[in-house]
Amino acid sequence: MKYYEEAKYNAAFDRCVDVMSQMLQKYGHQVLDKLEQDEPQKVEHSEESNQAQPLTDKAA
Repeated sequence: MKYYEEAKYNAAFDRCVDVMSQMLQKYGHQVLDKLEQDEPQKVEHSEESNQAQPLTDKAA
C-alpha cells in the first residue's frame, strides 16, 4: 500500500507497523494479563470516574 508520496516514508511506515505488530504478538498477552490484574483497583475508583462522565457529556 502507498501511504506517503515519498518511498522512504512508506518504507519507514512499513517498518514501524512491522515492529508494532511483532511487539503485540510478543507482549500482548502480558499486557492483557496486567490489565486483568489491575481491574479490581479500577472498581474501587469507579465513583470518581462516574463523576467525570457528566462533564464529558456536556463537552460533546
